[in-house]
Amino acid sequence: MKKSVELYEPGLESYPLRDVVLGNIVMALLISAGTVVCWLLSPALGVLYLIFSVAMVYGVLRRLICTRCYYFGKRCGTGWGLLAARWFSRDCLEEFNESPGIRLAPVVYGLVTLVPLIAMVVLLLQGATTALLVFLALFLGIGFYSSGPGRRRACSVCKMRLSCKGCAAK
Repeated sequence: MKKSVELYEPGLESYPLRDVVLGNIVMALLISAGTVVCWLLSPALGVLYLIFSVAMVYGVLRRLICTRCYYFGKRCGTGWGLLAARWFSRDCLEEFNESPGIRLAPVVYGLVTLVPLIAMVVLLLQGATTALLVFLALFLGIGFYSSGPGRRRACSVCKMRLSCKGCAAK
């Protein structure tokens, strides 16, 4: 028997374009900054980090999560529902929380953040510079906004917020 999905009726049917643009700029900045830091430690690590981050964030997670989301084919807070609809076919909304992507997402986003932080610590131990310290502060700021206030703001008006295990607005 399939579980029904309780939707948050006051939630947005379609997110404002400015929110989508901001969400994607923040994600691009996070991945770009992480790539630079990893590259500074080792060019091979930088390339691997970039490939992993882009493939997981924009491909694998979109297939595993977005195809089961209410916003599939619609403009969600990041616009990824539209992206997923271009690449994949719809799965069952009622299976949203059973998707392996729901369990995988925290691991992926954790690695996207932690790998560059570890690389930055290694670089700082090799020789702290003002530029590295500023870059660290910027990276932490982007990561904090992305995982905290930015996510809570998007989740607070999401139709899936009552059913989503990953909702930051509960």
